[in-house]
Amino acid sequence: MSSLGRISKGLMRERFRIISLILGLHIVIIVASKLWTTLFSHNSEPVSYIGGSFIALVLGIVILTVMNEGIYSRDKYRLIPVTDGTLYFGSMLTAIVSFVYLMAGEIVIYIVSYKIAPNPYDKIMIGDFNSVQQYLFKFEALVAFILGVILVWSGITLLHLLVEGINDFLPFRNQSFVKIILAIVIIWIFMIPFNFITENVLRLMGINNLDSSFSAVTHVMYASMGMMVIWTIIFTIINLYLLNKWSETTK
Repeated sequence: MSSLGRISKGLMRERFRIISLILGLHIVIIVASKLWTTLFSHNSEPVSYIGGSFIALVLGIVILTVMNEGIYSRDKYRLIPVTDGTLYFGSMLTAIVSFVYLMAGEIVIYIVSYKIAPNPYDKIMIGDFNSVQQYLFKFEALVAFILGVILVWSGITLLHLLVEGINDFLPFRNQSFVKIILAIVIIWIFMIPFNFITENVLRLMGINNLDSSFSAVTHVMYASMGMMVIWTIIFTIINLYLLNKWSETTK
């Protein structure tokens, strides 16, 4: 059996290569855009860098999502002697590390771009945040964003495994239309308890009685982060069970 470290090493190499490509492409686009504006365009109006960083993050999330789900169907991974839990955690951990790498790279690109060619649109993101409390809040927001992405990944894997598992019992299996309908029905059914439980737990935490102060906003963020961690753990437990029952790696 392959170990978690061995699986993670192979996955990390592949995913870091993709993330590095995204970061490099973003740098090329920024430089090319700046040269075009300087040499050929008469429009010297500065453009915010946050849009490019947002696109790069979304692109990275989508690609890592596809790579996460691909390990359950690609022969490259199905033929590896590894347990379902090791493969799942190896994929998730390397995706998280790769995403953190992407975010760190985008932050560096953002700050360096602003220092070289500052503009008023990004001043509030860099220049006006100069207190410890504000920087702490930005760090907390980044952590919340990462937790949200992890929750989405675990939810997508759960949806994937449920669709594949139910599809095996249907007479018209492996039909794309059937899988789409299944996915919509599963999402609709699951959102009912998800929303109910989340709403009531947050109410018990006193979210509805908070004001609009900075401390209240921080409290809401901490409560939301706690809920994301709880749901991620629940999704992970269900995913491991479904992998053992229905995953293509065990077929």
